[in-house]
Amino acid sequence: MKKSPPSSPKYAGLLRRFAAMGYDALLLLALLIFSTGLVTLFTGGEATRANNPFVTTWLFLVSFAFFAWFWTHGGQTLGMRAWKIRLQQEDGRSISLWQALLRFITGLPAWALLGLGGFLCSSFSAEHLPAALQQLKSLPCAALVAPGSIWLLIDHWPDSWRDRFTQSQVVDIREEINSAKTPK
Repeated sequence: MKKSPPSSPKYAGLLRRFAAMGYDALLLLALLIFSTGLVTLFTGGEATRANNPFVTTWLFLVSFAFFAWFWTHGGQTLGMRAWKIRLQQEDGRSISLWQALLRFITGLPAWALLGLGGFLCSSFSAEHLPAALQQLKSLPCAALVAPGSIWLLIDHWPDSWRDRFTQSQVVDIREEINSAKTPK
């Protein structure tokens, strides 16, 4: 029996990516709250001052460790597993730690804009923000929430610029799971 050539991967769509990101954001928030609690063990239960470089670095490392572990060990965070998508190298293997670091760092601006967009689109007043950020309040919320993902909508390639930069891809694995469940 002849083996069929490997088919090209089915890339994960924007909505599935966003759904997994939302799920992972909740999990990461819980982890960061726990990790911040651990810091108080070293301060005698006292709160740390705002912008403490140790705490900021600690939370950055915890966040990176969260994503890097899942991405390099099977390619799926818990949110990605729930939404049946996987991050992988172009040959189907799990990404390397270096690729995970690049992907994490290149994702930071998108997460910062997502947070800023969510804050500015909320009912909070922007009066206490600098004048430049107050001007953003007049933009449509969609323009602030996910500018990095617009690439997926306007580009003819099915992957994002982060996927290309890190030589990885986010694929939809629903068919793969269903074919594995089907008896042969």
